[in-house]
Amino acid sequence: MQRAWRLIALGVAVYLLTLVTTLPAARITGLLEERVPDLSIHAVSGSVFSGQASRVVWQDLDLGPVHWQFRPVALLLGSIEYRAELTHPANHGQLTAGVSLTGRVYAQDLELVVLPDRVLNHYSPVEIITSGELLLAFEEIDLADMFSNNTAGQLAWRDAVILEPVNMVLGQLELGVRGGADELVGEVIEGGELGASGEVSLSRDSHYQVRLLLQPGDGVNAATLDLLEDAARMQPNGDYLIEQSGQL
Repeated sequence: MQRAWRLIALGVAVYLLTLVTTLPAARITGLLEERVPDLSIHAVSGSVFSGQASRVVWQDLDLGPVHWQFRPVALLLGSIEYRAELTHPANHGQLTAGVSLTGRVYAQDLELVVLPDRVLNHYSPVEIITSGELLLAFEEIDLADMFSNNTAGQLAWRDAVILEPVNMVLGQLELGVRGGADELVGEVIEGGELGASGEVSLSRDSHYQVRLLLQPGDGVNAATLDLLEDAARMQPNGDYLIEQSGQL
């Protein structure tokens, strides 16, 4: 009897594998576009087993070309998964993307290096020129609902410098990001040259809040300190408090 069940399980696995690998890639990309808000995938070619798209746009941010490879082992866990590689010069990296049998769409083991200008200027009302690189390292992102408890990871801006509209050396910055209660919360893990601590949050309705305490080191120049005096409230002990909120 055990042997019969093994043969049945093997037959089901082979059937699912054959079904998935012979489908055209557009079937899966169409499913993703339906389930992931603000996602569009252009010029798709190849099969579901291995394919590519010349351009992927998510939340109006052009991520460039992507190539994916099917991960058949995920079928044993009840999911359809792909290992995807992004190759745009300004944002490159890799991730595992999947769809569970219940229809949940997720990304795991995401490692993406991005030029900070691409992200900051996507949301900033004024043009910002920076240097350094932004690393996104997420254990998991719920692609259909980024604000869910499943979303968790880190944002690290290495060798961070703002060049325009002000000149400010920030150093090494890192946020731990988590989802929950209809908002994303980023808590400062590494505060850089300004000795930042505190958190920032973004709610589902695009309302943001910033509460940061800055403790600049001796190496911070006078121009930066003058800027902090204008933008923050100096505390009795010489620290600077930034409290802001608004709508993106």
